[in-house]
Amino acid sequence: MTAFENSLREREAAVARATVELARIRDLDQTVKEAALRQLAEDVRDAMAQLAMGREVLAEQEKAHRAATAVSDLVLMARAGLLQGLAADRMSEVIHLLDITVRPLGEVRKRSGVSCKVTEWHVRTGTPVPAEVTESVWPAVEELTTTHFQRRQFARGTVDVRTQVNGILCRLRTGCLWAELPARYGPWALAKDRQNTWFKKGFWPVLVNHLNLLGDSVPIRREPFVPSFEVLVGVTGGLSRT
Repeated sequence: MTAFENSLREREAAVARATVELARIRDLDQTVKEAALRQLAEDVRDAMAQLAMGREVLAEQEKAHRAATAVSDLVLMARAGLLQGLAADRMSEVIHLLDITVRPLGEVRKRSGVSCKVTEWHVRTGTPVPAEVTESVWPAVEELTTTHFQRRQFARGTVDVRTQVNGILCRLRTGCLWAELPARYGPWALAKDRQNTWFKKGFWPVLVNHLNLLGDSVPIRREPFVPSFEVLVGVTGGLSRT
């Protein structure tokens, strides 16, 4: 972890230097400056999240190692006749007969180290995810934005805003990665930026609660950190009778 931590500190220093250099460039558009700074800051956040995840993995590995050592010690104690209740010879026989299999029932898709704040909000508050927004409902949504934005941010482009919103809702309902968002919702980066902007402005909870009053909704889908699994316990044979 030391090398990674050093790299992270160097990246933070680079961001600080880049911030100063960008501020000195007078002819550079302010929007471009802000976008560049956001990207640099996001890179640092990603690295910090990866570092935290790495530490968590190491901690889990150490915990698993301690557990395996404890089980091994228990087996040795059983073979040595140090466990009460069952005679040592019978306990040893039982241990040798045990057949335990842990079988995963699926896979966990790899995600970036940065958690989605919108997903966390839905999980924390128990707020369900609305169904897709229809054309008949959309005018009311546009009107609702006037309570949070001084001007309407619904300029028509290659992908209209309703399509982007439905893409966001699709991802929250299915738990898919942003890059897996179906093409019918347009570029996933645009939808992601729309979601994060509205959430930071405090508009996303208002929109979701409004839509949930109008139609169907489902619980948020969150990908587990570990796959589901089953534990199969059996014996390789039968106990001898004496």
